Amino acid sequence: MLVGKDHVHDVLEGRPAPRRVKGPALVSPLGDWGWLEAGVVSGDVLVPGSDVRSHIWYWVEADRDGLVTRRLLTFTTDRRLSARRIIFELLHQLCFENSHWPPVADAAESALNDVDPQVRRTAATLLVGTVEPDRALSALAASTDPVVRIALVDAIPWSWVAQHQAILERLRSDLVPAIRLLANIAVFSRDDPVAWPALDAAVLADLESCAGVLNGPGSRLEETGGERWARALTGFDREQDCYAWAERLANRSESPEVRLEGVRMALAAMREWRGAPARVTPMLTGLLQDEISEVRSAALHTLAASLTASRIADDELAVLLDDPEFGAVAATALGSVGDHRAVPHLVRLMLSDSDEPRLAEAFKAVARAGADPHAPVAAARQILAALPDSCAPALPMRVLAAFGPAAAAAVPELIARLEGAENDTPDCAIYVLGRIGPAAAAAAALLRQYPTQGATLALLKVTSDRAVADQYLAGRPEQPGRRDGIAPALLTWLAEHDGLTARQHKQLRSLFQAPGFGQLTSAGALWLHDGPAVAAELLEVLPDYLSDDLYGRKALRVLAAMGSHARPILDRLDRFVVSRHRAGMNIGDFDAEMRADEMLHAAVIAARQEIAE
Repeated sequence: MLVGKDHVHDVLEGRPAPRRVKGPALVSPLGDWGWLEAGVVSGDVLVPGSDVRSHIWYWVEADRDGLVTRRLLTFTTDRRLSARRIIFELLHQLCFENSHWPPVADAAESALNDVDPQVRRTAATLLVGTVEPDRALSALAASTDPVVRIALVDAIPWSWVAQHQAILERLRSDLVPAIRLLANIAVFSRDDPVAWPALDAAVLADLESCAGVLNGPGSRLEETGGERWARALTGFDREQDCYAWAERLANRSESPEVRLEGVRMALAAMREWRGAPARVTPMLTGLLQDEISEVRSAALHTLAASLTASRIADDELAVLLDDPEFGAVAATALGSVGDHRAVPHLVRLMLSDSDEPRLAEAFKAVARAGADPHAPVAAARQILAALPDSCAPALPMRVLAAFGPAAAAAVPELIARLEGAENDTPDCAIYVLGRIGPAAAAAAALLRQYPTQGATLALLKVTSDRAVADQYLAGRPEQPGRRDGIAPALLTWLAEHDGLTARQHKQLRSLFQAPGFGQLTSAGALWLHDGPAVAAELLEVLPDYLSDDLYGRKALRVLAAMGSHARPILDRLDRFVVSRHRAGMNIGDFDAEMRADEMLHAAVIAARQEIAE
């Protein structure tokens, strides 16, 4: 499949491709090359968004064999190992849209003899990406270095290679275990399920020998042998086989390296199939007592990755809450499913400035589950009071927002933030005040001083004064733009309370016509105002959002409010509920996608009950 430059840039940078380089003026490729030298030495050439990386990207796109490319290639033989590692990684990223790149391919082939294994791995992958398959196969035949050969076998797109079946068949008996494993996985075929058991056995035979080999520094993929095998099993929808192999690999009779592969296979299964957590959780909880710390840690993190598994293993996780090594992960896992036992431990983590990535998610879940707000709110207030006004610590603010009206005790600290605000502090404090609502009435006068959309919405929630919404909407056109972030929220509040004027109804109608967040957030207000008369329109639009991780649950809330009027989509909801597979999402984090599916699945079941009654 051909991909555009912008898409490639998105993949590499994790952000939209710029139409022009921002920041300092572009550095000319003529004259002083100090900027490039500094970027390579510091590693900034690999930092998404850095000026030097953007400059390189610009000049290489302008002339891929020009002065900048030739200058980059001089670093491929640099005496400094760090420079060689960095430059080959950069060239590998650049070759995404510069395949068949002869000067880079020549440099990569020369580096197959580098003294550093990481350089050789990256160079081998780069070579495959910049030459025709025949040249890569020639390099494979000529090399006796296991590091290079493994990397080449891993990177070669075998489906593009003529007579690749015969080549892979020979590689299945190679002297190097990792090459045998890669070849065995590559020959799995949906058309030949009879061969699967023998291939599984062959992969198993080499699995322990491949520990730390296939995912070493510079490898094409950060995947172990077990993860690659799991990908083959999930790709062919071999659900029961995947469970059976995960349990077999995790058996105490196996080596720690193989038990770790069992845990990784269990995680792959949970990411693919909704029934997996119930099947593999008992095996994972058993490994929480493993004598090897690395195995225990992997099992715990795998349980924590799934909300369903965390619920099933709640008592086993609770035992670990005071464990100095594993307590933080156990607390966030329990907190994320709303278990109140986690609250004191979450508070301690917040006060200790923990970097546990899902702390905010855990606090939000326990708040939604009705946990006592006293300790979390007091801890958030303590942190806010201890920091200067110019700071806007994200976690305490998110904790206060999660508890909403129950965080009213923090209003004085939030007002202080507004009075001495710098940077993004106002936006954070304003949002939290809006979440607190009428209990934050003391902040109303201060909110009126901020001419922002966020302050307008917060003021409405704090004062319940419809004049706030009326005044704002009166100043907006009858067809508000899609960038008007608060118009749908204001119209929804009015529909829930005193109702809409004729002009406001036109604004609501206009917002509902444009697909996106505004359409979704205006749908609930449209139902409140128009009722069954708009049921058909809503049923035409809302189902399109059901598989979206951001919008799906919002759409379901509207459908649930419609009750029996939403019955025409029950069959679609039923198909979603009974599907064995996770919903396809694109969050960029496999575990976050799994949890999003779990939450959406539960929301669909709840909405279906409301609709069917």
